[in-house]
Amino acid sequence: MTIENKLRRKLIVILATCAVQMLCADTYYNSKDVVIFENGVYKADVVLPTSPNGVERFAAEELKYHFRKAFGKEPEVIGENLLKTNGHSFHIYIGATKAAIEAELPVGKLNDEEHVVKTSDDGLYLLGGDADTTYDEIMELGSVAMRGTLYAVYDFLENEMGVKWLWPGEIGVVVPKRTELKIGEINRSGQEPLESRGFIIRRNKEKIGFLKDENAQKFFQEQNKFLVRQRHGKRRAFKAGHSFGNWWQKYHKDHPEYFNLLPNGKRIPQRSPRLCTICVSEPGVRLQRVEEWRKWWMKTSKLRHPFLPWVNCCENDTAALCVCERCRSWDGPDPRFEKSPYWNGSLAKDFDEKYMGRKFHVEMGLSNGSRWGSYPTLPTDEFAASLSDRYVRFYNEVAAEAKKYNLEAKAIGYAYANYIEPPMKTRVGRDTIIIFVPRSYFPYDKEESTEFRKQWIGWCQMGATRMVYRPNYMFAGGSYPIDTSRLILSDFAFAATNGMFAVCQDSLTGAWSSQAMHLYALTRALRDPLRGYEKARADMLSGFGSAAELIDQYFNLVECHSVKWTNESFREIGFKNAARGYMGGSFACPNAILGDYFDEKFFADSYAIFDEALRQAADDTDVKDRIEYLRKGVKDTELGRICRIAQKASEAAPEDEAKRQAYAEAFKALLAYRASVEGELVCNYNFHAKKEMFFGWKHKLYEENKKVDKVKGRPADWNEGE
Repeated sequence: MTIENKLRRKLIVILATCAVQMLCADTYYNSKDVVIFENGVYKADVVLPTSPNGVERFAAEELKYHFRKAFGKEPEVIGENLLKTNGHSFHIYIGATKAAIEAELPVGKLNDEEHVVKTSDDGLYLLGGDADTTYDEIMELGSVAMRGTLYAVYDFLENEMGVKWLWPGEIGVVVPKRTELKIGEINRSGQEPLESRGFIIRRNKEKIGFLKDENAQKFFQEQNKFLVRQRHGKRRAFKAGHSFGNWWQKYHKDHPEYFNLLPNGKRIPQRSPRLCTICVSEPGVRLQRVEEWRKWWMKTSKLRHPFLPWVNCCENDTAALCVCERCRSWDGPDPRFEKSPYWNGSLAKDFDEKYMGRKFHVEMGLSNGSRWGSYPTLPTDEFAASLSDRYVRFYNEVAAEAKKYNLEAKAIGYAYANYIEPPMKTRVGRDTIIIFVPRSYFPYDKEESTEFRKQWIGWCQMGATRMVYRPNYMFAGGSYPIDTSRLILSDFAFAATNGMFAVCQDSLTGAWSSQAMHLYALTRALRDPLRGYEKARADMLSGFGSAAELIDQYFNLVECHSVKWTNESFREIGFKNAARGYMGGSFACPNAILGDYFDEKFFADSYAIFDEALRQAADDTDVKDRIEYLRKGVKDTELGRICRIAQKASEAAPEDEAKRQAYAEAFKALLAYRASVEGELVCNYNFHAKKEMFFGWKHKLYEENKKVDKVKGRPADWNEGE
């Protein structure tokens, strides 16, 4: 590490430590400040409306919880109808109280998710746009739950009390201890900058990974609470995602013209029926899509929290393949069409079996530079022709058709696979929304950043003024330590200043212990896209007190190890650890590379830092607990690495009983360790166990869910390659 970097790191630690000390100290206040807590006594109560809604009740509970952690005792919470019988002269009003109306605050007039934090002579007002969200809906991340009042409480906790939420669970909550709290005049309001923001969260139907169901339930409940505190949610809902998966089953007999024409002259799936792509130039496709949407909208528009009237036009999860003359006439003037064996007609008319399957996509350059392929033959720029023009025209025409029924209708579709590049001749219509899916996941390097920015701004220049960012970079990384969030956050800020209005990241790994810095930075950015990595690092270090400088060294170790990998070096170990046609380290089997991705020095260096950090933490039990939490993720990874090395040695010598036994013992040790920590919110073991099954680790299902596919010998609802 350079001297400049060392100085920068030291400055971050100093600033983080000073921030905590300032918040914890008895600070100078002027005569106009109001006392909330002093000398072990609350000087204010918490006041709810006489009939509070679900958000207001939840907000009061959150305020109570964090006050208790700060002051050692809870405040009194009363209904506004009991206000006159209470002895306090200052009150913390939560939500739509009569007092807020009398103070001429915008009760009932705030926009969705907007919130207000304001003081007056007799009170602090925390209120927001809650709509009619129920108490139970607050923890449902996928619902359109207006949590404005709750966000006002979180605003106050962060800005006036220095609260941080670093990861799910009790020890991830940083609340500086206080002997008093005084506040001056406050008058601010805000709204989440992104209209929809969050992660796709994976929870498998099979009960695997966790030995106790109660620990699994605890993990997902605490994870959801953490994400709510980080303002994950939405004020606008729209239907999106691969949308033609059931069309082959529904329509292929009566309408074969709806589907891709392959070079063999047949309109059939080139892979599986659910992945059969659409002939987007066929007028019947446009009409059928809009008719399906119209029927759906008639029902959906009557819901309490309706979706936006947007038509989901997202293609199935594969490269687009239709070679019909009409589709080709819609394409842009891309010279790669003439060079590509798939598009220039040089393939044999009778498609034999070698042309059917995923490997063919990679060999024929149908994925536009994708780094996802596990096969050695990569598509080249010479062959990877872009189909963006035909898809943009399709989206535009669907939007025009839908507007015949609803003037607010829009079409929403992907920039993805071999239509990720911006169109060449067809502009994105004003009623077309683009969901941009970057081509890469890990490693996220400068090359990938440059490509992302070029493509994103190209779409903007072709008329895409509002875009959804739907990256896949979290799908890799498995359950082991990584941190590439510094560069990702830089590109995130770039997108936010160039038309990004919503983000949906696939998928949350849930490896909170091993990926603490990475996941916190990405999570925190969703509610403040321009905040940047350095502030996120300072947030994280604020939870480690006198050990912050050492923990900063650990995070630097993880980051340096992550960013040293190039696409070529990572693919090299990926090929060595391929499983069932998928590259090790990919979305299908991320943990398969553990034996090659880490060396023993990484673990020795990590443990040495943790040991010294514990000594530095002295008697601060909260800091010690956080250090031990980080250690648990590293320990899980170390045991996983030992298991993977033993597995490969055993598979290379199947007749060697000693190696087989060594593998069995290593796997047993890994499971025993996970069982000992699974209640401590270390990792989403349910998600990762299924991924590990893909390359042969034999995780057991719960007794009540051991339904097995007899043909394939794996869980009946297994999604191969997910």
